[in-house]
Amino acid sequence: MVTTDDVAIRAVWYGLLSLIWIVIWPHRPVQHRLAAVFRQTATYMETKSNLFHPVTELVPQPTRIAAANRNAQVVAALNQAKASLLARARRGRLTKRHQALLQTYFIAQDIHERVSSSHYRYQDLAAQFFHSDILFRFEALLNAQASACRDVAQALSIGARYHHPKAGQQALLAIQQSMQYLLAEQTQDASRMALLHQLDFLYKNLETVEEQLASLSNLAANDGTQESELADPDARSLGEMVYRIRRQMTLKSLRFRHAVRLSLSLLAGYGVIQGLSLEHGFWILMTIQFVCQTNYSATRNKLKERILGTVGGLLLGVPTLYLFPDPSSQLALMVITGVLFFAFRTVQYTLATLFITLLVLMCFSQFGQGFAVILPRLGDTVIGCLIAVAAVRYVLPDWQAHRLRGIMTEALQANRDYLAHVIAQYRVGKRDNLAYRIARRHAHNADAELTTAISNMLVEPGRYRTNIEETFRFLCLNNAMLSYISALGAHRRRMDDEVNHQKMAQLHRDIHQSLNTLTERLRRDLPTEQPTQVASTGDKTLSGDLADNHPDVVYHDTPEPNVAAHDRSITHR
Repeated sequence: MVTTDDVAIRAVWYGLLSLIWIVIWPHRPVQHRLAAVFRQTATYMETKSNLFHPVTELVPQPTRIAAANRNAQVVAALNQAKASLLARARRGRLTKRHQALLQTYFIAQDIHERVSSSHYRYQDLAAQFFHSDILFRFEALLNAQASACRDVAQALSIGARYHHPKAGQQALLAIQQSMQYLLAEQTQDASRMALLHQLDFLYKNLETVEEQLASLSNLAANDGTQESELADPDARSLGEMVYRIRRQMTLKSLRFRHAVRLSLSLLAGYGVIQGLSLEHGFWILMTIQFVCQTNYSATRNKLKERILGTVGGLLLGVPTLYLFPDPSSQLALMVITGVLFFAFRTVQYTLATLFITLLVLMCFSQFGQGFAVILPRLGDTVIGCLIAVAAVRYVLPDWQAHRLRGIMTEALQANRDYLAHVIAQYRVGKRDNLAYRIARRHAHNADAELTTAISNMLVEPGRYRTNIEETFRFLCLNNAMLSYISALGAHRRRMDDEVNHQKMAQLHRDIHQSLNTLTERLRRDLPTEQPTQVASTGDKTLSGDLADNHPDVVYHDTPEPNVAAHDRSITHR
C-alpha cells in the first residue's frame, strides 16, 4: 500500500531530478521552442512554393488559405519561443548562449516577414512566364531554403552547430542566370519588363533570406548594435494586475465565459459523483478539466481524442493484463507507459490518453483491481465528456460567427498600423526596433486569430455558420494585404527624394482612410461597399519614378504609432 510518506519522498526525488536536469541543460527549453519555429517556417515555405508552380489559369486562393493556416502555426511557434526567452530574461542577465538564441529568434522573425511577403499577383506571373523555367527556379529555391530551416531545427534540437548547405546559393545563381537570359531577349514588351522587375525584388528578398540562414552558422556576439529587446506583455505592478482582472469580469470576455462554463461543469460532475456514489468518480472531474475547452471546435477535438485514447488503452490493457500478470513485469510497463505519456502529452493527446490509461490499469493491477476498473474508467470518461460538451454548447456558448466581425476589424486595424510603421521607415531608414516588431507581431497575430476563428466555425453546428464564402474571401484578401505589407517591410530603406515622399504621403493617407472607413462599417455591423480604386493615377506615376530603386510604396508623413503602455520591454545587452 502506498503511504503519504512514499508519495512525499517520490515528489522530492522528482523535484531534485528536475533541478539537476535544468542545471545540466539550461538552454534546452528555448532550443526546442526555436526548433519548432524553424520547422513550422519550413512547412510554410513549402506551401508558398506551390504558388511558383506555373500552370495555366492558376487559382491561388486554395494555396493562400493553406498558407494562412501555416502562417498561423508559425506565429504560434514564435509566440511560444518568445515566452520561453522572456522566462529566462526575467531571471537576470542572459548568458552568451542565451544571447545567441535571442539573435536566432530575431533572425527567425526577419525570415518570417520575408517569406510571408508577396511581390505580385501569382496568376499574372504564371501566365507571363509559363514557357520559361524562372518560376520553377524560385520554387526550387524556396524548397532548398525550407530544407535548410529543417536542418537549423535539427541542430537546435540536439544542441549541435548548424552548417549551412550550398543548395540555396546554387539555386540563387541559377535564378540570376535565368533572369539575365530573359533580360537579354530582344522581344520584350513593357508588361513583361515590369514583371521581370518584380521578380528582381523577389530575388533580392530571397537572397537576404539565404544570407540570414547562412549567418546562423556563425552567430557573432551582440556588440550593442543589434536589437536585443523583447516586448513583455505581462502585468508587473499590482495596479495593472487588478486592472486586467477587472477587464475580464464581463460576459463579453472569453476567459470569463470559459471560467463560468468550466466551474458549472465541474459542479455538475461532482453532483453526479455524489448522487451515484461513484468510487472512482474523480475521473469524471479529470475528463471535464481536459475536455472542456474555450470553444466548441477545440472541445469536440479533445472529446474525440479522449474517447479514442481511453477505448484504445482499455482494449490494449485487457490482453496486457493477461500476458503480464507478474507485478514486476507490470512495474516495467508502468515505467514505459509513463515515459510515453509525457512524450506524447503535448504533441498527440490521443496517444497520451492511451498510455495513461494503460498506466492506470497497471497501477490498479498491483492491488488486484486491474480488471475491476475497466468499466468505471470507460463510464466516467463518457460522463465527463457529455457534461463538457453540454456546457460548451449551452452555457454561454462562444460561436465564432458572432465574433467574426470583431476579429476582422482587429485584423484590418493591425494591418493599418503595421503599414504605418513600414512606411515611416522609408523616411528614417530600416530599423528593427521594438515598436516595429510589436506592430508586425500584432498584424500576424490578428491574421492567425482570423484564420483560427474561420477554421473553428466550419466544425460548429450548421445553423451557427454564416457567410462561409464571404469569410473565406475576406481571409484571402486580408492575408494578401498582409503579404504585400510584408514585402514593403522586407525592402524598406531610407528614400531621399522629397517629391516621391509627397506622392507616397498622399497615397498612404488615401489607403489609411479607406481602411478606417472599412473598419468603422465592420464595427457598426453595416454592409461593406465595393471600394474605389485608390489613387490609381498616382500609383502609376510612382511606378515610373521608383522603378530603379524601390517597389511601389506609400508613405504616411507622421510619427510611428505609439505602443500600448502595457507592452513594455526587457532589454539585455
